[in-house]
Amino acid sequence: MKEFDDSFDLGDGQRETQRVIRQLKETITVLRDDLETQAHEKTHAVQDTLNGAQAEIRQLRQTITALREKLESMQIEKTKAVQEISSIKLDEIQQMQHSLSALREELETRTFTHQQVVQNVRNTFRDEIRQLEQTIVALRQELEEGRVVEIMENPNG
Repeated sequence: MKEFDDSFDLGDGQRETQRVIRQLKETITVLRDDLETQAHEKTHAVQDTLNGAQAEIRQLRQTITALREKLESMQIEKTKAVQEISSIKLDEIQQMQHSLSALREELETRTFTHQQVVQNVRNTFRDEIRQLEQTIVALRQELEEGRVVEIMENPNG
């Protein structure tokens, strides 16, 4: 803007006008400086807020990454534990199946052996009973023959 030359002898009205204009220009300059200062401060405050938000976002992302890694690690450990337990239980089941098979075979063997022993005992008893029956028959015959002989030898009595 063009500044006025104060060298002219102006009237009081014009001087007052120039003084007011000067005050207004000074006020404008002060206000402009204040506005620029406030704009700078606001820009700085916005930048600080933005930097703070970005730092918080970075921290949150790091936390999320750490939590995700921890979760994945826990999931892997859980899966591994389940596999280990499954393997142990499978081994136990197989051992129990083998034991069951062995016990079943032993039971079948003992049952068969017991049946053979019972059959042998029955056969032995049957043979003994036959022998005893034969002995009884023979003894009866001898006894009857002995009576017959005794009766014949002693007809009176």
